[in-house]
Amino acid sequence: MQEIARILAFLLSIYYLLVIIRIFLTWIQLPQVQSGRGPVVELIYKIVDPYLHFFKRFVPVTIGRLDFSPLVALISLNIVQRLLQTYAYTGHMSVGYALALIVRSLWWSAGAYVVGILCIMLAIRLYLCFRRTEHSIQLIAVLDTWLNKILDMVLRYVFRGKETSNRNLVLASLLIMIALFILLSIIIGIATNLLANLPF
Repeated sequence: MQEIARILAFLLSIYYLLVIIRIFLTWIQLPQVQSGRGPVVELIYKIVDPYLHFFKRFVPVTIGRLDFSPLVALISLNIVQRLLQTYAYTGHMSVGYALALIVRSLWWSAGAYVVGILCIMLAIRLYLCFRRTEHSIQLIAVLDTWLNKILDMVLRYVFRGKETSNRNLVLASLLIMIALFILLSIIIGIATNLLANLPF
């Protein structure tokens, strides 16, 4: 069984790499893609697309215009691969360790990633509040389309709907997101330690 787990983990690592390549192919313009795709690119599409489409259809994770379903697909592969690797090398797998690995992977591969991106966008947005120019107006509009939900929630629940300056609203949102990141990291760390020490 350990040898089977080792082989499956190896195959998943190859598939994981193919998924990453497929995602990059959607971000860059290759001559093969523009001219009807080459045979290698076409093969990657056929192998990977059904898996990615499953997550896009049944596990939709979007924030504003950002689609995180490919990230969820990668995380799922990574979790299964690490579980198989652990069993391949140790010969046993506890429920507690599996749950701890899942929770830790979900946070550091997805939750922390999303919160980190939002913090970076809020920091850029705050900088533009102090350095607004004609060239920055378009960037502000793009950032606001992604951050509107967060800014609206902060305005509603923190400022109780009262009028406040754009600068104060963005600053408060950034501080809240940083505090949320720290708090959730501590909670996840405690939770994973408790799960890993479960007797089953």
